[in-house]
Amino acid sequence: MANTLANSEWVTKEVARGFTNNLGFLKHVSKTYDDQYKINGARVGRTVNARLPQRFQAADGEALQPSNLFDQTVPITLTNQKQVSMAWSSAQATTELDSIRERYTRPAAETLANAADVHAYGAVYKDVYQNVGTPGTTPSTLLTYLQAGVKLTDAAVTTSRRWAILDPMAMATIANTGSTMFNSAASDNALKNGSFSGKLLGLDGWDIDPNNPKHTTGTFTASTPVVNGASQTGTSLVTSGWASGATSLKKGDTFRISGVYSINPLSYASTGRLQDFVVGADATDTTGAITLTISPGIITSGQLATVDSSPANNASILYSGATSATGGTLATTVSPQSMIFHPDAFAFVMADLVQPTAGAESTVVRSKALGLSIRMVEQYQIGSDQNPTRLDILIGAATVQARLAARVWG
Repeated sequence: MANTLANSEWVTKEVARGFTNNLGFLKHVSKTYDDQYKINGARVGRTVNARLPQRFQAADGEALQPSNLFDQTVPITLTNQKQVSMAWSSAQATTELDSIRERYTRPAAETLANAADVHAYGAVYKDVYQNVGTPGTTPSTLLTYLQAGVKLTDAAVTTSRRWAILDPMAMATIANTGSTMFNSAASDNALKNGSFSGKLLGLDGWDIDPNNPKHTTGTFTASTPVVNGASQTGTSLVTSGWASGATSLKKGDTFRISGVYSINPLSYASTGRLQDFVVGADATDTTGAITLTISPGIITSGQLATVDSSPANNASILYSGATSATGGTLATTVSPQSMIFHPDAFAFVMADLVQPTAGAESTVVRSKALGLSIRMVEQYQIGSDQNPTRLDILIGAATVQARLAARVWG
């Protein structure tokens, strides 16, 4: 019987299958593939747009009161091309077909999946403003995760399809706590597998991801940061009271403002809980005054409102990780970022890469349903009887609706 050669399409499909089985964070994120790229392919820098749902306000009375339509989109740029390269000889392809899966395609799939997972998680977590816990402290009680659920409920996130993605230490800690509290299969899983699984604490599932990004907070010496000027709105916040020449804040740091409360985005009623904000760009000071880029923007009225009121002049800034609720100091702190979220909080995009035609055999395996596209290119080298081969993916990730997620400091 003749040997069956490992053609590029066969290997690409094997890699694709392994890729989908090895995703961590990305397993639970909305994934998108647009077949517009089938014909001409795509390159780094191309942008697609995700459309946000409309927000309406209910009106009183019989008279018609049409709401304005606000079409909002979030750009998702194809920012990274990731690749794994390898080579095998004609003899290997002819006589060792069964070993190709173990030797090549499975490790390639794992490497590509991890590269995509690291990129996507790192690209989006700094956009998420809702947060619980304390930087540098691994949560040891179930309450922290329940509080993350409260954040989502306050933000009108459906109670279904909520997922928890935890860094390994956070999972081990909460599994240990849960194993002593639950008298059920959950305890057995926690004890046997070292992790939660199944529907617990209002979440559809729990997963471990060793690729969880580690956020390094900013730093400041003794400070009493406050809002500088009343009635501020928008995505810039003028502040003062920072340690002069000794303050360095980082994109992804979080804070709250005294007297500024979140609202439910459907009822527009105040939750009675302080709104979380995230620093949108690194910032330093020379005089103790800093204008911060923040998210969400402060909007106090209308269909796109985010908070119940704008901050008062001299309202205290409550910075996550500071030694005092209304000031103190902040040391540089490295904190793993776990996440409680609905899949629609984020989008991960893959697109077909351009297929070369100059003496190479190439194929693309794609699935619109799985949001997947992997290109394989193979080119025979007559001098060495080798087949150098590369597998490439073109990817992008973005936060689409930050309100659908909450970070858990570790």
